[in-house]
Amino acid sequence: MSRGGPGQGQQGTSNGSPSLLSLGRRFLAATPALPGEVELYLERSRTTSIKVYARQVESLVTGAPSGVGVRYVLDGRQGYAYTADLGDEAFRRTLDRAVANAEATDPDPHVALPQPPRSYPDVPGLWRPGVGSTPMERKIALAMEAEAVALAAEEIETVEESAYADGESQVALVSSLGVEVEGEQTVCYCYLSAHARRGEDVQTALGYTTGREPEDLEAEVAGAEAALKARRLLGAAPCASGSYTVVLDREVAAAVLGIIARALSAEAVQKGRSLFVGKEGKLVAATQLCLVDNGVHPEGMDSSAFDDEGVPRGQTDLIRDGVLAGYLYDTYTANRAGGGRGSTGNAARGSYRSAPGVSSSNLVLEAGECSLEELFARVGKGLYVLSVTGLHSGANPVSGEFSVGAVGHLIENGALGAPVREITIASDLLSMLRNVTDRAGDQRWIPFHGSVLTPAIAIGGIAVSGT
Repeated sequence: MSRGGPGQGQQGTSNGSPSLLSLGRRFLAATPALPGEVELYLERSRTTSIKVYARQVESLVTGAPSGVGVRYVLDGRQGYAYTADLGDEAFRRTLDRAVANAEATDPDPHVALPQPPRSYPDVPGLWRPGVGSTPMERKIALAMEAEAVALAAEEIETVEESAYADGESQVALVSSLGVEVEGEQTVCYCYLSAHARRGEDVQTALGYTTGREPEDLEAEVAGAEAALKARRLLGAAPCASGSYTVVLDREVAAAVLGIIARALSAEAVQKGRSLFVGKEGKLVAATQLCLVDNGVHPEGMDSSAFDDEGVPRGQTDLIRDGVLAGYLYDTYTANRAGGGRGSTGNAARGSYRSAPGVSSSNLVLEAGECSLEELFARVGKGLYVLSVTGLHSGANPVSGEFSVGAVGHLIENGALGAPVREITIASDLLSMLRNVTDRAGDQRWIPFHGSVLTPAIAIGGIAVSGT
């Protein structure tokens, strides 16, 4: 859950409700004397989801989820409970359940709440007023504009779905140890899937645009992107099997980096469920490769001043010049690692309904300096992968095995060539990291696999199974 810096949350809402921070302080002040420590995670949000099909609104869903999660820790025992009711009586019942849950768990010496920090970073600009002030009609129009542009293109038969979605969220954290912080953020996006037809051949491609408020979105650009990519794939057929230099489009690169980030979680490493176990400080990638987790990037969709247990966010080197620089930690995994290790500010929750665990924030892969076309020219002959299928079953962050279906284009004579489909690309994740040969300078934020800023990347020695 992203949010801005401390004190950036509203001190009240339009309906007169108290700020979450003041509400959390009130709850904590009313908590009876307990031998353990108490943490409150409060959340209030508003969401909109619109889907358009055939120039008609197919669905429109709005929501305003809110609630508080209570964590209680005593002698290494942790209990968690939550409620969607932000009333005083509901809080007292939830606290009682958290205490009871702690009593029923086994002690773990590494369980503890974080101490309050000296300060938090300033991360401005994460909340914009347009999400709340833009009329619903305009939000619907954005989805329709994207669809209309795609349908106006030659050979585009239909748009399977054109969607607009947004969210405003406010979060506050208070604890009996002295943590007190709040923040808010907004995000919105528009995406669509266009189908191109030529005879019996049908191809599909995605277009999208993201921002902090609706005026940031370029719906027409997203529609044109989906149409162009789908049309270019018409006539696709399997290519010859062999070993290829493969250029991963930014969306595919983001998907691969998302899997690698799971393996870079200290939780996965400590449980022996990561291909990076025992590799800290060792060369694991091409020396040109630098990957960081940047929780305070000014443009990141998951940027914030603090993580989901109130620890300040920052920037963590994961791979620096090909060397594994470190892992992602929350308070628990840092305590378990020992040696004075601290949290990297990577505690995350799905919502107030869950206790925190380790997750990446904004993954940033350092870009190269050439355009995508120049990257094709450098590769000369290879394969450009636009999308993959079977990622969840075909990519294993524990063993490193990687085998997925792919769609894209051949790279012929240093340029984009014939479209291909019904092929499989296979390797292992460590070999892919070590065999990165080049990077484009076309970084883009990809919202589909967490929050990832990546360019297209070229990887040598990928096995391609086609004809």
